[in-house]
Amino acid sequence: MAKDRNLSADPVTLQDRLKDDVQLLCPLFQRKYVWKKPEIDQLWDDIDTILDGSSDRRFLGALVFADVENSSATSAGKYLVIDGQQRMTTLILSVIALAERAAGQGPAGLELAKDLYETYVVSRKANTKNQPKLAPTLVDTRQFNEILRSAFGSIFSLDVDGTKEVGPDQGTMTKAYSLIKQKISSRTQPEDDVEDKKASVVQGLIHLMETILDRLEFVEILLGDEHDPNEVFDRLNKEGVRLGIVDLVRNEVLKRLSDDPKQALQLHTQEWLPFEQAFGESSDALSGYFYPFALTVDSKVTKAATFTMLTRQWNKSFKDLDLSPEQQLKKIMEELKKHVVSYNAIASGQLEKIDPEVSPYVARLVQLNCPTSVYPYVMQLLTAQSVEQVDISDAQICLRIIESFLVRRGFRGIEPTGLHAIFKGMWESAGADPVKVRKEITSRTVVFPTDEELEEAITTWPVYSRKVLPYAMREYERAVSTVEVMDVLPPITVDHLMPQSHKGEWINAVSVEDHQRLLDTWGNLVPLSGPANSAKNSKSWSEARQLLQSETVFSSTKQVYMHHEVWDASAIEARSAALAAWAVNRWPSFSELTTEKARSALVAEQMELVEAGELSS
Repeated sequence: MAKDRNLSADPVTLQDRLKDDVQLLCPLFQRKYVWKKPEIDQLWDDIDTILDGSSDRRFLGALVFADVENSSATSAGKYLVIDGQQRMTTLILSVIALAERAAGQGPAGLELAKDLYETYVVSRKANTKNQPKLAPTLVDTRQFNEILRSAFGSIFSLDVDGTKEVGPDQGTMTKAYSLIKQKISSRTQPEDDVEDKKASVVQGLIHLMETILDRLEFVEILLGDEHDPNEVFDRLNKEGVRLGIVDLVRNEVLKRLSDDPKQALQLHTQEWLPFEQAFGESSDALSGYFYPFALTVDSKVTKAATFTMLTRQWNKSFKDLDLSPEQQLKKIMEELKKHVVSYNAIASGQLEKIDPEVSPYVARLVQLNCPTSVYPYVMQLLTAQSVEQVDISDAQICLRIIESFLVRRGFRGIEPTGLHAIFKGMWESAGADPVKVRKEITSRTVVFPTDEELEEAITTWPVYSRKVLPYAMREYERAVSTVEVMDVLPPITVDHLMPQSHKGEWINAVSVEDHQRLLDTWGNLVPLSGPANSAKNSKSWSEARQLLQSETVFSSTKQVYMHHEVWDASAIEARSAALAAWAVNRWPSFSELTTEKARSALVAEQMELVEAGELSS
């Protein structure tokens, strides 16, 4: 292994990087070679600015490597390519194309080709002699080896293992190589009046070789042992396509089989792909899994250190175990898959694979759009319950406590600041004990609003813009409706019963002061469908009643229009008080929670769910 080192950054040319006897390893399952004509044209436009004298040198960005094995007297060292794979592959293909063209230009050309081949294309060390200095991604190995065999197979010794080749023999890389050869040929064509055309071509190739090897410049960043490749890449590529946590973890897992690419491909298909596919088509769902998963392993890990921590954890767990690379991979995948079902339930609402007795309580958190900070705790709770390490009723109560906590804070307009610190370690400190969860869910700065504070927010505060309001309205609709609202009702828009504009008949119905005071309180707000909201607009109360008593599909809205001939300040205040009383019961504070009280409250809650058809009896 490479010796311990700090991060270093140095200016390099292609010659600096390739003349060292170091093999550049593209992660087996990194993004395959994708450069096509536009990218290759741009590279050669840069080269042309040097050839035509308009530039002396061209800076082509950063190359980021991780040093995985030092060079020895007999073997090439190994660098893992973290960033710059596409550029480095294209430039190495260019060197190969230069050598191939030179080899056909007589003795002088063959000598140039040999120098290019032995110095920049393959290793010269005894144990790695004639092995290519570039190892491409797994699916590009056959194309790359075909290029090498075509260029040098009949001229120089070449050590490529055909048994480790994967992928098609023709594709994006071979097309790129053909284009590069055309670029080189067109720039080294001799003039018609030149007598020794081969010598002229060789001179043109030497000039082009010097340009590519000596006058294209990079910053080479060699990562230290303490640096997270994902973080470094992210900082360098703010405007580009970023190498994500998924890529890094995939590469870390599968690099254990780098000596057996065919087995790596097989286990990638058998182990990794099903893991990815479990998250559906959303790449955000997959990439969003790793940080909450990492918190279930180490509650103190930061998001930036997710990959580093997981890597160290896996290496540490294998340190004293005599496991084959295949066994290591399967053990890692077993750990990674542990919380996938639970994560999908809370993050994406995929509830079909969790216990049906628990799913209604998870569904509420999903509909509430709970912050991601709660994920690590909920994931561990659901996973433990799924293997019967946690009693179902305890899991249900813990989820109810979290829901009440979030709803009450939502009505008070409290931002989710500080919740990460609460939930990341809650499983360790409280587990599935409802009493402990209620205690641990608050801190010196994180509060669980009281009954009085919730009542105050609902009866006197403007809540029209609160993110929690549509969810609260849906839950109230469930309580007063005879049907399952989520199955049959349209999306909710929040409507003001007393309109926002204080004019017409409303001037006599409500004073200016009361209009301003009560307009955005919950008592004056109801759910409507979009079309119904547009139809109602700012109509008088009598006109709105006539229109919506028969047209609205929301029971909670229809009841207001049916039972109130007058809508004024007193009616709004009375409805707000009724809603506040309902909300205090629906989302209790659990402030004096004991296990017995929690179970008693849960029985009543479950009876309501059974009646609503959300829970089996």
